[in-house]
Amino acid sequence: MPLPLVTTRLTIRPLTAGDGADVFAVFAAPRVMRFWNGAPPSDVAEAGEWAAHLEEMQRRLGYSQWRVSERDGDRLVGIAGLQPLDGGPDVELTYALEPSSWGAGYATEAGAVALELAFDEAGLERVVGIAKPENVASLRVLAKLGMRALGEAEYWGKRWAKYEVAAADWRAERAAAVPPLLTERLELRRFTAADLEPLLDVFGDAEVMRYVGAERRPLGREQVEALLARADADWSEHGFGLLAITERDTGRLVGEAGLQHLEAGPDIEMGYTLARAAWGRGYATEAARAVVRWGFAGLRLHRIVAVADPANAASLHVLDKLGMTRHGRRECYGAAMAEHALSLGEWRDAAGPSPARG
Repeated sequence: MPLPLVTTRLTIRPLTAGDGADVFAVFAAPRVMRFWNGAPPSDVAEAGEWAAHLEEMQRRLGYSQWRVSERDGDRLVGIAGLQPLDGGPDVELTYALEPSSWGAGYATEAGAVALELAFDEAGLERVVGIAKPENVASLRVLAKLGMRALGEAEYWGKRWAKYEVAAADWRAERAAAVPPLLTERLELRRFTAADLEPLLDVFGDAEVMRYVGAERRPLGREQVEALLARADADWSEHGFGLLAITERDTGRLVGEAGLQHLEAGPDIEMGYTLARAAWGRGYATEAARAVVRWGFAGLRLHRIVAVADPANAASLHVLDKLGMTRHGRRECYGAAMAEHALSLGEWRDAAGPSPARG
């Protein structure tokens, strides 16, 4: 996981002495400094010296605070990363975002990168996070990342709310949410060549396809082959895609579910299609719940959406059971679809801190 690193929406790279103007732009904002632990740089030159210090820290420790920008256009988002907490021995997750970037989930997205680097690259066994007790937004970020509240502690002569996450818990949550995904009755795994024929039975059923896809009609062999090819391409390009749903007891393929970009993106959609013989058994909810956990605990997504035909009462009920919020109509797949969404914070409220609950 070498830096620079590109996530779904962000580019994260080490700071250099030449980044003084960006550092100054972040910490010159009074709204940022309201919750910070020290005084801001007095000018761009001093900010450059601080950036140079962080550059040296990255070389010495293998982690530091980094420059965070939007992936498209490289617009400055802020600073995020890791540093010794008040001289150590604890290592803290830290971030400061330029105010125009607040509210988009960027702190959580960058924080997940920092924790992954902390545990997988730097070999840390524990990372802590602190925030002023009145800084509700930062406390929320730490909770969304799976950190556990430890009460209050004193640093730099001030009281802070303290959180922590252990490497073992972080890894356990991620391991439970990496395909193949196992539920009580189902296994969700990557497709194989042997899945083509049973998939033809699923997608060739007019009743199944009544609410599926832009054309809402059965698919032939060439179309299903193209679907599998696109799924492979998604896995190669994005690291996620569609999965085959099989019964654990019988090994029988009963449908597909997974994650993909909703049309051109950037939203990532959770979807599923079940064979008619598998309807009415709760398989859709069981599979969709596993896919959502994969998205948040395994891929560290900040948000997942789902769309369904407004007339498809069964699918709307499944999305409601997942805790997804209804967002009205959305034009996609050639029709006005009912849009639902679930944020990492909403999922975390139900799942609790790391490790993930089954």
